[in-house]
Amino acid sequence: MRAGLAAVVAALAGAAALAPAGGATNECHGIQACIRVVGPWVVVPARGKALYLLTCPAGRSVVAGLDAQVTSRDVRVEFEGRIGAPVQPGVTTTRYALFRAVSISGRIQAFQPLLGCVPAQGGGGRSTVSAFVSPPGQSPEYRSRITLLTPGSVGFVSVACQGRERLVDSWHALAFRTKKPPPLSNAGRVEASTVVVGKKVVLSATASDGLSIDAHAIVQVGAECAP
Repeated sequence: MRAGLAAVVAALAGAAALAPAGGATNECHGIQACIRVVGPWVVVPARGKALYLLTCPAGRSVVAGLDAQVTSRDVRVEFEGRIGAPVQPGVTTTRYALFRAVSISGRIQAFQPLLGCVPAQGGGGRSTVSAFVSPPGQSPEYRSRITLLTPGSVGFVSVACQGRERLVDSWHALAFRTKKPPPLSNAGRVEASTVVVGKKVVLSATASDGLSIDAHAIVQVGAECAP
C-alpha cells in the first residue's frame, strides 16, 4: 500500500513530509528510546521521481517515525506503508522505509530521508511496538545495496531477490552523503544504468573527473521482491 507521509506518519509520531532544508526535523518527536537515522541527499530529476531505501540499525528495531528535508517545496515525499491494523510501528512499518519523492520542479532537486527507529519489543513512546510479522504474500520485500564513487571512478554492485521471491521491480538512485545538499551540478557528473539478469539487478555507475570529492557520491540499486 502506498501511504502518504502526512497521512500515516501522524499515527507513527507525526513526522512532517516537507521540512525545510536545514531546519529542525521530527522523526523522533515524542518517541522514547528513539534511534535517529539520517539518510543521504538523494537526487530527484526535474519533473521526475526518486526512490531510496533507508534502514534501521542492525538488530530488532522498526521504524516509528519519519521525516524528510528537501531543497524545494516542489518536492513531495511519501513512503511505502504496509496493510494492517492498527496503524503503528511494526504493523505499518518494518525495519526499513522506502521513500518516494516526486518533483514538479523544472530543475534537479534533492531530498534527505530520515528515520526514527525503536526496539521491536517496546520503547515506542506513544504506542506499544510488537514483533513484526508479515502475512505471506501480502507485502513485497525491498532490498538494496550501494556503490561508492570518487572522481573518475567506476562502480559495480548488484542486488537480488532471495529464495522463492520474484523480482517485480527495481530502481537506482544517486545520492550524496553530506550534511547539507552539495551543489546539484554534481548530479550531471555521474551516469548509472542497470541490467536485470533473472532475479538479480546489476548496476554500473561512472563518475567523471569533474565530480567533487567532497560530494561523497553513492548510487543505490534496489529490488522489489514478491514473496
